[in-house]
Amino acid sequence: MSFDFAKLKAEVRQVVHDTLAVPCLYHGADDFDEVGPGMPVEPPELRIRWHTKIDRFGDIDDVGYAELIEGVNRVIFNRPQLAEKGVVLHAGDEIEMTSPQFQGTWLVLVAREPHDGPTEEVWTVVMK
Repeated sequence: MSFDFAKLKAEVRQVVHDTLAVPCLYHGADDFDEVGPGMPVEPPELRIRWHTKIDRFGDIDDVGYAELIEGVNRVIFNRPQLAEKGVVLHAGDEIEMTSPQFQGTWLVLVAREPHDGPTEEVWTVVMK
């Protein structure tokens, strides 16, 4: 009996996503397609995890240079959910946060990070 670390990692990441993700609407280039005369396509509802951290740049060794503090925003999507909904993400697509705690915040996808497993698709984002 062998231990399948990749399978366990995928299962754990799925549980984390199911537990901590928040709802949003995905607005991509496909939103401009129409299903009938004057009938826009409804944006799909997804669940994402939005991570924010602060990064410091500049005078790391205290030699007199100015320091910069920059916010780094990342959004983690669930790849099986994207496949189920037929969503293909592209830079410039927008995410509308629908949870009342985010008060209608919009995020714009900037760059996709390399995949490191079967369940997550991670993008850097900026606030609109």
